[in-house]
Amino acid sequence: MSYLLDTNCAWRRFFVTDPAHQKVKAKIDDLLRQGEIIYITAQNMVEFQAVATRPVSANGLGLSTKEANQEARTIQALFPLLPETPDI
Repeated sequence: MSYLLDTNCAWRRFFVTDPAHQKVKAKIDDLLRQGEIIYITAQNMVEFQAVATRPVSANGLGLSTKEANQEARTIQALFPLLPETPDI
């Protein structure tokens, strides 16, 4: 089976300071160990950039653009990107 990863789960998988990090990481890692494919979309990456660069005081991660881009590459390295098609 394959899955489409929610943006909130994508960033929580990598940010160890988030309270949900351990649960999210454990579940995603368990699915990957089982051979499941977990996809992301371009929309996930747009949403990630928005939350990553938003100030912490505004419910964001407070990363610089450079830091957000680095984290985005990490996410894209682990999860295959679905192509943008009319069906999506």
